[in-house]
Amino acid sequence: MKRDLFRRYVWLIDTVRHAKKIQFEEITERWMESPLNADHSQLALRTFHNHRHAIENLFGIRIICDRGDRNRYYIAEWPEPNATRLKMWMLQKLSFSDLDEDTAPVKNRILLDPTPEEKYGLPNIIEAIQGNRVIKIDCAIPTSDNKTSLLIAPYCIRFWRSQWFVFGKDIQTDMLHAFNLERVIDITPTDSTFEYPRDFKPEIFFRDFYGMDVSTGKMPEVVRLRMSGRTRDKARTLPLHDSQKEVMTNSDYSVFEYFLVPSDEFQNAILSHGTDTEVLSPLSLRETVAKKVAALAQRYNISIDEATPAGI
Repeated sequence: MKRDLFRRYVWLIDTVRHAKKIQFEEITERWMESPLNADHSQLALRTFHNHRHAIENLFGIRIICDRGDRNRYYIAEWPEPNATRLKMWMLQKLSFSDLDEDTAPVKNRILLDPTPEEKYGLPNIIEAIQGNRVIKIDCAIPTSDNKTSLLIAPYCIRFWRSQWFVFGKDIQTDMLHAFNLERVIDITPTDSTFEYPRDFKPEIFFRDFYGMDVSTGKMPEVVRLRMSGRTRDKARTLPLHDSQKEVMTNSDYSVFEYFLVPSDEFQNAILSHGTDTEVLSPLSLRETVAKKVAALAQRYNISIDEATPAGI
């Protein structure tokens, strides 16, 4: 495939994905402004359809026309939403790897922190998952049962908050663990295999939790947070959790509702927003967060009454 053609495919996928739904005429307008269109040539309808078909055949990403909605185009999800998301992520990675000497100034202005896959061989973990092979994990931080070396049946991997995690079962204890690959010293594939449980569905399992803090002994509950300022704006574009609903809004603040396990990691996320976020319910979570705020205030020699949110 020619390099320029590949870039066009990635550009078209990205344009439709960000627009959610878009008419062909709008796509042509954006193409006229694209840096890829150096000669400012028009995007012919026939060329557009050829690109659509090639994208589906090569990458399995379908750009569909909704004739009932003013002939607007959108990216169709596969039965498993993660499949489409993963394909687009891989294409974006490939598009960055296509930078050449002609784009050297751009390369010098793109800064990346070290990523887990560079250190720990993410492809090896994927191969272990594909073959249902047990892996030996040596971690820097002891697990809840005070172990730093475990034999794990890897159930899945997850990219969360710019970090890679592997989630699986301890072969010896049957306990479930999530490992941040940045905290892992070594991962070694073994010749042993395991039987992947047919009833384990990663998306369903993680649905009730915030991030990788999977306290399986706790039940999810309805949580309401009042957010204001930039935190509210950020929550609208980057929801804290998939269950997020904006149930009330005015000029000063909004109330967001969630259904999840209010774990320590979720509480820390609330505290990271400072005074822009307040727990409204449940009362038990409100009191827990208030106690953490008071404890933090004491470290800075601030009175507890001053640090505790009103109403506690």
